[in-house]
Amino acid sequence: MIFIPFTAPGEKVKVLVTEVHKTFSRGRLLEVIEPSADRVVPPCSLFMKCGGCATQHLAYPAEVKAKVAQIESALRRIGKIENPVIRPALTGPEYAYRNRITVHNSEGRIGFLGTDGRTLVDVPRCLLAADDVNQKLAVLRERPRPRPHYSIRADEVRGEAFYQANRPLGKLLQEQVVSAVPQGVQSVLEGYAGTGFFSGPLSERGIRVVGVESSEAAVPAFQREAPKAELLQGRFEDRFDEALAKLGAGPSFCLVNPPRGGLSPDARRLLNRPLPFEGVLYLSCDPPALARDLKSWGEQWKPEWFQPIDLFPRTSHVECLVLLRSSALSPTHSLQGVGGG
Repeated sequence: MIFIPFTAPGEKVKVLVTEVHKTFSRGRLLEVIEPSADRVVPPCSLFMKCGGCATQHLAYPAEVKAKVAQIESALRRIGKIENPVIRPALTGPEYAYRNRITVHNSEGRIGFLGTDGRTLVDVPRCLLAADDVNQKLAVLRERPRPRPHYSIRADEVRGEAFYQANRPLGKLLQEQVVSAVPQGVQSVLEGYAGTGFFSGPLSERGIRVVGVESSEAAVPAFQREAPKAELLQGRFEDRFDEALAKLGAGPSFCLVNPPRGGLSPDARRLLNRPLPFEGVLYLSCDPPALARDLKSWGEQWKPEWFQPIDLFPRTSHVECLVLLRSSALSPTHSLQGVGGG
C-alpha cells in the first residue's frame, strides 16, 4: 500500500516514492495523468503548501466516503471486526466551521506549518475558520506581538480548556451522544469529561453524572456548564474506581472521549473486566486507535453500531462514536430506547 497525498481513488498519477516501510510506503504526487471525476479546484491558493488542509481537491461527498472507508478499514484490519454496522456520516459545512485556530509567528509571517512540516506559510485568512476568528486573525496580523504561537478563539471559547472546535456541528454531536444513552439509565461515568459538554445535558435529563478530567483548567468551565454533575479532577486511570463507587445503584453507562492517541494501556485494562455498565459510548478522533482499543476489550464489550462524524472537513481527521454493549447481558435484559439514529 502506497499513501500519496492530494490524490483521489481511481486516478492515474505519476508519483515519487519517498518512504518504504515493511507494510506501507509513502509517495509524493508529481502529476495527475487521468483525474478522478471527484477532483475539484481547491478554493484556497495556499492548498498543497499550507499543512492545514488535506482534501480541498476532492468534492466533499467523496471526502466523506473516503473517511468512512478509513474507519471501516481500521475496524476490519486492526480491530478484527468483520461486519461493523456503520451508520451514515454526520456532516456540516465544509468551510468556516472552526471556532478556534492556533497559528505560529516567525520572521514576519503568521500562519501554519507547511506540508513539509517545517516551513511556516503566511496565512492572511483561513477558510476553515469562522468569520469572527478570521477577524481576530486580521487584528493580530496588524499588531503582532513577540510570541511564537497564538491561540485565536471565538468569544464562546473561554480559557485554556478543551472545547469542540466545530461550531455548526457541536450541537448535533452533543445531541447524538446524549440521545445514545438509553432511557432508564440512572448514572453515567464520563471519562475525559473536559468542560462538561456532554455531562451538562446528561445531568439535565436527571441522570447522575460523575466526570473525570485531568486538566485543571477545565474545572471552572465544567462547574459552569454542568453544575448538576460531579467532577473528579485527575487521570481517568487514577480516579476510575472512585468515580465508579459514586454512581450508586441502578442501570449505568460509561462515556469516554479520549485524546487522539486513544486509551492508555492502563485505561484499556480498567475496562477489560466485568463492570456494572449496561454499555459504553466511546467517542474517538483516531480510527486506528479506536480499533486497537476495541480489540483489546476482547469478550467484555461488543460494538453495536458506529457513527462517523466529520468534525474536521478538509482535513484528514474524522471522529467516530461507537456504542458497545456488555457481552454479559442478554438482549432481553438490556435497556430499551437507544436514540441517535
